[in-house]
Amino acid sequence: ITFEIVMEAVVSTQSTGIQTNLRMSVSDVCRGKGNGLFRIASTSGLSPIIRLDRYQKALAEYHRALDAATDNVQRCSAHKNIFVSNHYIAKIQLERNEIDLCFHFFKECLDHGESAISLSVPRIMTQEWVDNIVARVETVLSEVLETISKMDYDRRTRILFRMSGIPKNPEHKMRLLKQLILDYFHHSVSALSNGDFKTCLAAISDLFTPLTTLEDLAKYSTLCPDDELLSFLAEMNEDTFKTRCIAESMQIRRVGDDLFESTIHDFEDLDMEAVWQCIDLFKESILLTRENDIEQEAISLSRMGKVYHDVLKQRNKAKALFMEVVHLGTTLQPRNLSQEEWYRYATTVLAEYQLKEQRKEEQEWNVTRQVYLDKMKDKLNVLQEKSSSTSAQDFMVWLYKTHPPQHVKRFDVNLKDVKSATADQCKKLLAKAIVFYHPDKVDAKVFSMEYKVFCEEITKCLTSKYECFK
Repeated sequence: ITFEIVMEAVVSTQSTGIQTNLRMSVSDVCRGKGNGLFRIASTSGLSPIIRLDRYQKALAEYHRALDAATDNVQRCSAHKNIFVSNHYIAKIQLERNEIDLCFHFFKECLDHGESAISLSVPRIMTQEWVDNIVARVETVLSEVLETISKMDYDRRTRILFRMSGIPKNPEHKMRLLKQLILDYFHHSVSALSNGDFKTCLAAISDLFTPLTTLEDLAKYSTLCPDDELLSFLAEMNEDTFKTRCIAESMQIRRVGDDLFESTIHDFEDLDMEAVWQCIDLFKESILLTRENDIEQEAISLSRMGKVYHDVLKQRNKAKALFMEVVHLGTTLQPRNLSQEEWYRYATTVLAEYQLKEQRKEEQEWNVTRQVYLDKMKDKLNVLQEKSSSTSAQDFMVWLYKTHPPQHVKRFDVNLKDVKSATADQCKKLLAKAIVFYHPDKVDAKVFSMEYKVFCEEITKCLTSKYECFK
């Protein structure tokens, strides 16, 4: 058949809904041959290999028809036939697990399906014909996404990236780009949760191109972008920014950790410039995670506190940093952080600081207290003598009469009840007396430090009596 040969025929073009008398062109003849082969391939009971062979032969005829087409009606019809044939071939290749070949035909399918739709715009074909192609293109797109979803990440994103460049229809292109963006983002988040910041940053870098392309489509498309797409773009930009900040923070902290370990390895010849560089790195890491990830911020604070504690010996600065670590840790409850190295280190060092401060305060208090003990020596001797020589009931009666608790506003103890108290009653009365005289209840600024020290000694005597009832 050459382009000059034509045949007289009455052609009923069911695909266009128009019936006319015209000269059968080379394109029509090729399409006719392709239709015959297509019907044979669609016969039930044929093996996949035979069906594939017939569809491919039909596809070759449809391509000849497209090459020979002289008007848009013929081109539309040829594109439609190529589109449908590629769809059937793609599904057979999918059944045979020939994934690469499958997506080659899916790509051809989408390309020719959209071409058929675009050429039919000026009312060349009936609306029913156009709607049928549009619906089938949507079906193909859904099959592509469903097939891709079952693949591993690398293969899925590689195919999606190639497929996203095919559709001319903005809506189809946006749909593929959204899926590609989500795959990249979810992979980055998954990698970050496993501490793999390198993979996370690589995925975010890959995400940038399709995200920018989708933003341009939404911005310059003749279609008005819907609220859902605009919301998706806004959320994705925000979430991607946060994820990248966290990953970069982890990367910078790793650099700081490595530098710190190499610096303190040679402690005798300590490089102080490197130490301060470590602090700068940890500060940068903290700034990147602040308000983005509480745990990562706390880890970087703990690392910086370690430098101040281990190397610079600046206890106050280290304590402030470790206290902030513990504070951030409480906001992560009910999660148990006791197994996390960075949290254990911070709490252990804080406990050491608190113990040292407590011992220092006790030493200072003992020095102060001894001055008043020496001053009250005679009064304390009487107190000790009464405590050791009288019963608990008599001691309390003597105490309330001789040294009533001046600082207690409501002192409602009946001395007769105290005198005649049973063992169980006496135990309760002793507990009440201990509360009355406890030095923590005494304001030294109001009642003097001497009175506070004396109440402390009284409490010791009452406690000693109370322990006899246990």
